[in-house]
Amino acid sequence: MLIVIAAFPVCGAAQTTAGALKPHDTRDIIDSPVNFDRTVRIDFKRRTTVGVPGAGNYSGQLTIAPWADNSGGKHYQLNFNEGGVFYRNGNPDDVSWGTWQKLLIENENGNVGIGTTTPADKLSVNGRIRAKEVKVETANWPDYVFHGDYALQPLPELEAYIKRHGRLPGIPSAQEAEAEGVDLGEMNRKLLEKIEELTLHLIELRKENERIKNHINLK
Repeated sequence: MLIVIAAFPVCGAAQTTAGALKPHDTRDIIDSPVNFDRTVRIDFKRRTTVGVPGAGNYSGQLTIAPWADNSGGKHYQLNFNEGGVFYRNGNPDDVSWGTWQKLLIENENGNVGIGTTTPADKLSVNGRIRAKEVKVETANWPDYVFHGDYALQPLPELEAYIKRHGRLPGIPSAQEAEAEGVDLGEMNRKLLEKIEELTLHLIELRKENERIKNHINLK
């Protein structure tokens, strides 16, 4: 990021040393967007002074103010501290900045976290997710249930299993789901498998009812 910043023309009081911006020690000064005018600036800030979340006493703060009034868009700030990287913006004539927002976190394994500093998967989200569509790739889709060689568990055995375990075969227990979460792709596959098994049982029960009716009618 410093290489890109150094490519910008620097205005105002900032100085360059060996091609890099020199931070200003303004640790106890509270600034606002209106204090910046067409400049790129780095400041050494006390974290509590700027009210940024995170960790540690001090932080490095980058301000990019492209223009002097609202016609040129907003001013932007990034704050780097021991708790991560945070972002906020404000109009050039505002006397206060917007709310700090934490940027994505990527650890040494390439895992990205939103709302968490310890992402355990490629994407870990500590909070709600809203989307218009979610597509989960899966394999071994349970069309095999309708194959002639599928061993459909008899209902008496299924009843005994439910009484003994309190759940359907192949479905995780409540304790397992609460502790480890649920794999959406795998759970959808298992649920469809159970629906297809239930469909076969219903078909067989209908046939049995028809046989009983025919037997009664023949008497």
